[in-house]
Amino acid sequence: MSKKRVEIGQVFQSVGSPNGRTWRVRSTRTLYGILHAELVSTEDEGDAKTLSCLILADSSHYRRIEAQGAAV
Repeated sequence: MSKKRVEIGQVFQSVGSPNGRTWRVRSTRTLYGILHAELVSTEDEGDAKTLSCLILADSSHYRRIEAQGAAV
């Protein structure tokens, strides 16, 4: 299990989609005893999803990237 922390403002992209959508962490919350992140698309903030922080921190599923022109 990864010890990487997921923090508000970080940007992630799904592994295997190098030109795919990127997602910014808007908030975190505990659901069912597990920390989750609410993500918004960097292209359309109306598009949001919630994922376990364990999945985001797992480099086989998501990778953290630096968004162009963003203060991360």
